[in-house]
Amino acid sequence: MSCYDFPAISKWHNVTGKLNQKTAQKTEIFKMKKIIIILLILSFNLTFSQDYFEGKNLYCKSENPEAMKLYNLGIETLYLNKSLNPKYLKITSNIFFKAYKTDTTFCDAIFFTGYTLRLLNDEKAIACYIMADSLSKKTLEFKINLASEGLRLGQDRSLKIARKKYNELITLFPENPEGYYGFALTSTIFGDVDKGLENINIAIEKYKLSNLKLKDEVIFLKGVLLSQNKNYDEGLEYLERCYSTYKRDENFKIHYSLCLLKVSEIKNDEQMRQKALKFYGQIETKQQIPEDIKAELKF
Repeated sequence: MSCYDFPAISKWHNVTGKLNQKTAQKTEIFKMKKIIIILLILSFNLTFSQDYFEGKNLYCKSENPEAMKLYNLGIETLYLNKSLNPKYLKITSNIFFKAYKTDTTFCDAIFFTGYTLRLLNDEKAIACYIMADSLSKKTLEFKINLASEGLRLGQDRSLKIARKKYNELITLFPENPEGYYGFALTSTIFGDVDKGLENINIAIEKYKLSNLKLKDEVIFLKGVLLSQNKNYDEGLEYLERCYSTYKRDENFKIHYSLCLLKVSEIKNDEQMRQKALKFYGQIETKQQIPEDIKAELKF
């Protein structure tokens, strides 16, 4: 039996397949999907403690020797597959899943089944993450990866799961910045921008207190939220701070040109308006600009 045959995973696959076929889904979700994928880099970088990734720490250690033997084999094959060869990743995911089937309380085994499926870009990964999270309800890595996968899929149901998990992270791990950052990230989709700004500000303070370098992803997200909140002057300041990193990104161009245009109108600055027009002209996917922003980009 492979991981693809497991009922819970098959059920999720059937649901997501139906979601993909719905042409009437919320278009704003898909228009903002690209920015989500870019900004997720931060969460994935902070997802694992090295010891957990190497299999040294377990949240649901199995008392079944065969399950542990399979799990350790999975960790070993994952570690050796440094090139992330898809053939061996699939073998590894099946090893982890077999460990889980041997002991269905073994949350770590089903989590790593999901992790290897994620490396294969297999949408069934989210079902494994859901199962792991249900077995160990207060595990940071499980909630972060489940939320991140929900964002990556960008479907209505998965995005709601992501928001729920970020709220749980805030409740269970209030000193960790990831929950606040993730909530702010989902605010670019759900439209509660005021709450998004509140949470990104908390995240920034938490990152500073943790002595973590404030990455451009965080600065970019705050700039986007300020732009969405029509705080164009301050939004422009934040976008300028991450200009060198994101100047070629389509979403950056959209919000940067919008902020430039609106600030130029306030300051009556023709040179700034021309700069806004230049960046607007560089947007290759103008059809993906959300309607509310498109209405403001009038030169």
